[in-house]
Amino acid sequence: MIEETHIPNRFGRFLLMALEQSLGTPGFQAVLGRAGLRHLAAYPADNLERGFPVNLIPRLMAALEEMYGVGKGRELAFQTGRACFRLGMPGFGFLIDLADLLFPLLPTRTRARIGLETVAEVFNRFADGNIQVQKQGDRLLWVVERCGVCQGRTSSSPCCHLLAGLLQETVQWATGKDSVKVTEVVCAAAGGPRCEMEIELGG
Repeated sequence: MIEETHIPNRFGRFLLMALEQSLGTPGFQAVLGRAGLRHLAAYPADNLERGFPVNLIPRLMAALEEMYGVGKGRELAFQTGRACFRLGMPGFGFLIDLADLLFPLLPTRTRARIGLETVAEVFNRFADGNIQVQKQGDRLLWVVERCGVCQGRTSSSPCCHLLAGLLQETVQWATGKDSVKVTEVVCAAAGGPRCEMEIELGG
């Protein structure tokens, strides 16, 4: 049995805001109904109290695929992940200051790694993700031992598109490059021991 864990209400709030932004209000409410989570139409409080159950996230992602089909549902999850980063970014003023000061002086790959490591640190601190950012040749690898996006799900193919979207937006912001590609190469829901995202910076 998977132990129930919680993330800060603020994280859940950003997720729901991003989902409504991606789907529009009618679509958002329909997905909440499909997931049996209509009460989430009232966003959680904007605080860091750990009051948002992680197991609601895979329920929302599964409902997206059921409502829109697997392909479109995962595309919408990816868009939602990108919107999550954009909504949450203003709350990390220290990171913006760091970027303004240091990023112009650093190589693209270093900027990408710092951006990913900073987000990983936030998740490790507040969401118990046990995340590592590793180098793999000319690519970077995001490794998460306990993935809150797919926990409890079973899928024939990698399904953490919400996370892939968030990471792509993170790296595009850090590097200023539009050619970033994020691919989930290992997924716990698809039988893997963990979830791994491969980040390719492109030309």
